[in-house]
Amino acid sequence: MRFITTIIISLFAFSSYAQQTEITGVRYWTSPTNIRVVVDLTNEVSYQMKESSAPPEIIITMKNTKSNKQELLVNNTTIRQISVSADDKNASCIKIGLTKKTIFNVFQLKKYQSKPDRLVIDINIPDVKKTLPVSQKEIERIKKRAKIVVIDAGHGGEDPGAIGPGGLQEKDVVLSVAKKLANYFNQGHGVKAFLTRDGDYFIPLGERVKLCKQYDGDIFISIHANASPKENIRGSSVYVLSTEGADNRAAQLLAQRENMADLIGGIAKIENDVVASILVDLSQTQAINESLGLAKVTLDNMTSFCHTYSIGIGRAGFAVLKSIDVPSILVETAFVSNQKEEKLLATDGFQESMAKAIYEATLKYLEIPSSVVSLVPPKGYKHHVVKNGETLWSIAALYDKSPKEIKEVNTDIPASDVVFVGQELIIP
Repeated sequence: MRFITTIIISLFAFSSYAQQTEITGVRYWTSPTNIRVVVDLTNEVSYQMKESSAPPEIIITMKNTKSNKQELLVNNTTIRQISVSADDKNASCIKIGLTKKTIFNVFQLKKYQSKPDRLVIDINIPDVKKTLPVSQKEIERIKKRAKIVVIDAGHGGEDPGAIGPGGLQEKDVVLSVAKKLANYFNQGHGVKAFLTRDGDYFIPLGERVKLCKQYDGDIFISIHANASPKENIRGSSVYVLSTEGADNRAAQLLAQRENMADLIGGIAKIENDVVASILVDLSQTQAINESLGLAKVTLDNMTSFCHTYSIGIGRAGFAVLKSIDVPSILVETAFVSNQKEEKLLATDGFQESMAKAIYEATLKYLEIPSSVVSLVPPKGYKHHVVKNGETLWSIAALYDKSPKEIKEVNTDIPASDVVFVGQELIIP
């Protein structure tokens, strides 16, 4: 009898151990107002949290978990270090050493797509208020002499967006394009640009909408890179908000993917008034009509400047475009899932051309003369305008390149290799 009891206890202990949740990773992201610590888990956990004041620390104990001992030295103005340890009672402890006591929030995110179960700790940076980089008075002063364009780089931080076959992440590409676009606007006259994010951190969709309103934006441009399960799909497109559903299946799937950013990036509570159904008033209906005009001139420029294939203008219920009553577009620069376009998206030359295309299109839409001389081409890239009598082969020979190399960065050249007089080519 004693022998049987021992076996039962042993099996119970083994079963409990087998069901333990494992901590598989710890990382952090810094934004202007808070620091997000993310703990990757193999399952949901039961946890307790407490604070200590000397030294200031956030201590989170997770029951029935196992982990390897690790320590991250952070040394910024808010966090000193993050440590993970395990005890002999099947529990793990995460300690976040602070420079001073501050407000924080802890919540769990369930497994979603490629993201595992996660425990998230959002820590407010002390003495930093959630304010815009410019005052309301400064915005009013700008509005007297210029239009304001709010540029939104999609995804960020915990949400990488689409990932290419070579590992290129959408969040990095679109941030680079957004910064280049803002630089174009801010070196000229008549338009002032503000970014919703200027670094690698996550902003919920609802907050992006609020930022546009707080900046009193006249135009909202959200920049993305597309993806498809079919690796041969390529091209550029521009989307506007639809209040009646998507105009095709591809647009519907794209909107669903982009609208799920909050589940991937992680927020404690999804705001129903932004992500769910929204009552659209007459002013927004007018803005949608105006957005179509901006979308058309933008797509025309993108395919002309960047030599990408035009997929067309689409309509869908993008959450980031909802509740905005000014002309708003969502730009899909190219397909990061396409091997050739992934290589293009990674180049400074293509990003610069894309930013210039959107910039010039916006000025044209606003009927403002371009005040920026074309920037010096990035190192290693040249532009060639096809002349009478030239062929792809003769142009390739002129620059000591193969036709294949030129076609790889000029995706609008057809399979027949025909180029036309006046066509502008990018020479790698």
